[in-house]
Amino acid sequence: MQLTYFGRMKLKKYRSKRNFKKTTEPFGKISRGKKRLYVIQKHAASHLHYDFRLELDGVLVSWAIPKGPCLDPAIKRLAVHVEDHPIEYGSFEGIIPKGQYGGGTVMLWDRGRWIPNDKDSALAYQKGDLNFTLEGKKLNGQWKLLRIYQDDKTWLLIKKKDKYAKPLKQYDVLTEKPNSVLTQKTINEIAESQSTARKNTLTKKTCQHKQPAKSAINKLLSKLKSAPMPKMISPQLATLVDQPPTGKQWLHEIKLDGYRILAYKKGDRVQLFTRNHKDWTNKFKMVADAVRQLPIENAILDGEIAVLDENQHTNFQLLQNAIKDQNKPFIYYLFDLAYINKYDLSALPLIKRKKMLHLLVPSAEGDILRYNDHIVGSGKEVFKKSCELALEGIVSKEANSPYLQKRSRNWLKIKCLKRQEFIIGGFKAPQGHRQYFGSLFLGAYNKRHELIFHGNVGTGFTQSSLKTIHDLLVKYKTKEMPFKKRPPESKNATWVKPVLIAEIEFTEWTEDGLLRQPRFKGLRSDKPAREITIEPELIIDNLSPSQQATAEKNTQKTFKLTNPNKILYQEDKITKQDLADYYDQISEWMLPHIINRPLTLVRCPDNYRDCFYQKHLPSGVPPSLYEVIIKEKKGKEKHFYIKDKQGLLTLVQLGALEIHPWGCKVDDIEYPDIITFDLDPAPDVPWKRVVAAAFEIKEHLSKFKLKCFVKATGGKGLHIVIPIKPEYSWEEVKTFSQVFADFMVMNDPMNYISKMGKAKRKGKIFIDYLRNQRGATAIAPYSTRARKHAPVAVPLDWDHLTADRKDTIYTLKTLPAHLQSLRKDPWKNFLKLHQSLHLDELE
Repeated sequence: MQLTYFGRMKLKKYRSKRNFKKTTEPFGKISRGKKRLYVIQKHAASHLHYDFRLELDGVLVSWAIPKGPCLDPAIKRLAVHVEDHPIEYGSFEGIIPKGQYGGGTVMLWDRGRWIPNDKDSALAYQKGDLNFTLEGKKLNGQWKLLRIYQDDKTWLLIKKKDKYAKPLKQYDVLTEKPNSVLTQKTINEIAESQSTARKNTLTKKTCQHKQPAKSAINKLLSKLKSAPMPKMISPQLATLVDQPPTGKQWLHEIKLDGYRILAYKKGDRVQLFTRNHKDWTNKFKMVADAVRQLPIENAILDGEIAVLDENQHTNFQLLQNAIKDQNKPFIYYLFDLAYINKYDLSALPLIKRKKMLHLLVPSAEGDILRYNDHIVGSGKEVFKKSCELALEGIVSKEANSPYLQKRSRNWLKIKCLKRQEFIIGGFKAPQGHRQYFGSLFLGAYNKRHELIFHGNVGTGFTQSSLKTIHDLLVKYKTKEMPFKKRPPESKNATWVKPVLIAEIEFTEWTEDGLLRQPRFKGLRSDKPAREITIEPELIIDNLSPSQQATAEKNTQKTFKLTNPNKILYQEDKITKQDLADYYDQISEWMLPHIINRPLTLVRCPDNYRDCFYQKHLPSGVPPSLYEVIIKEKKGKEKHFYIKDKQGLLTLVQLGALEIHPWGCKVDDIEYPDIITFDLDPAPDVPWKRVVAAAFEIKEHLSKFKLKCFVKATGGKGLHIVIPIKPEYSWEEVKTFSQVFADFMVMNDPMNYISKMGKAKRKGKIFIDYLRNQRGATAIAPYSTRARKHAPVAVPLDWDHLTADRKDTIYTLKTLPAHLQSLRKDPWKNFLKLHQSLHLDELE
């Protein structure tokens, strides 16, 4: 019987779906040959799938296999019947343009011939039960295509039992043989080579865009001063909050589910770095090539590389698969521009940086580089809609904020579901039909660098990810239980070294600090496990519509400042409102150093000449001051601390001109995490000797493996500050400090003294170690001082500590501009350092 049935569809439907002026797919014709060609094409379109094709009656009869073929007879793969394709399609490998039907990369994954096993293949096909033998480069042996519904579309592809059959858990042909039979290239390499082939077209397109973009950008840059391009910057990071901010001063972007990447373009050289400065250029060669084509000489671009799922949502697990298998196209969503040509843009408002970025990247769907657009205002509505669309959440950014190389509250992230990175500490054995493992034990480090258990996750895995993760877990097996306390139900657990990081989505935390309804999202490799701690979710203040209208006066949004025109510094006419505005401007720099610490204030309600100390909780204060009970010699006393900018501005309302925090956190009163040496020179000691003393102390501390930081106090001295692990008691820290101070005096008794008596201090520098005893405080970084001209205590970079004292003197009026000019925080990594003391090394 002639196989005429298979010729009925012919190529009409195939051709009607394609614009052959835009796609390089063959137009094709019906062929009368009987070679019985068999082809499988790996197709990275909106979602990765495999197209299974058999030559019948002059065409390739085709099925789309979403999960690809499998050599395991126990596993039946869905096969969706699609339109016939021309025989010429059996040689097609390349790119279908985005916007065209099936847009994406096509790989010739397997090719050969097929032999019908049915006496009447046409009848077998009509009945929906087609049996055949494959002789391909990758697939061989007996197979079956079985229709399971009468709609002609829904079939199953089944491997029959023979010598070529293999259990999936032993052999996955898709994983073992992922590359092209024609070129041996990965799917991304095929896309990259096609991109190179189209380079002339791309260059022409770029040139058409280049002149107007360049002209518009130059106009925006005309008022800026040139600056050298930094070798490396740190990305600005968003603070996790519980709800979106309101007001038109906020821009809202969709939160992406990918890898944060900074792109550095210097001429034709392009490098892609993760947020932790790992070079991932080779992982994303096509992205680097796309950045190289931009019509600019030098640039630092900030964005996120992602992969889209079938719903056009970014999907982290698909991104990981794409990196591993090179099976889907990458998209680089760009949302900031820190440097361009010879100009540093970090001090410019975000809205202007994004305007320039949009001129560079005007294109949208279909391109590797895409501008990540935003919505102005309507934060709650944007967030609600993103959650309805099952997106991860939004990122809200202050429109006029500079680019800060640190985590800040100018950028806020709000998640529809909670999401957190955890360290994998072990796994349970699988049960039932589950393979490889049952669930993972998850944890995160506390501030003592102890791994705390936070729950198990057993959902969100695919068969492929179960195997991949299990293979990694086996490599790190250990007999040592890594958690501080043994997790429940872990009697038969297999422990692993705490090096693998899992990203987990969950609904909420339990009161015991465990995860509720956790779901695995993927493994992360862009940061070290030692940095994994629980990211706190801050509560954002609600602002009234009338207050939002005055975005430039942020200090008036959240509370009413009484007597704002009261002059606190008479010589410079500095008012209470000026003080509030100052702290509002520099709060992002200051807050990390003072929140959640007991505070002592120097309160000056009338002016800086009339002040008093306050360390106990004042009565009748707003709720933004929090109470902490601390045991003292006379009994338990109420002290106070703040959690946010609202609390800081409340201190202004109280007339606080100086803020002095303890060297510990409120949740760990008995274990300090900061050591401070106050270098207090006698009146006759010149400044250059104070500077020399600071460098000498720095050198000696380095011998004891301690990194220290320097702070100008706003007075005549300097503070040498050392972040430490909160593992030592106050008595131990005080002893260490005293021994070190005495050590300095012993080495140079002509220049140093460690006793408080003033009689012997002439010509010497007093190394005050007593700030390291329980209850003692030190002036906070960026705090004003109750002195003439409102000087400020300023953290300094060691390179900027010079013999000219003017380099260290800043006031309430001059410091904000100075901070805006800085390329990096002078105390960068201060809060990340947790150093051990080495008292035994002091002689």
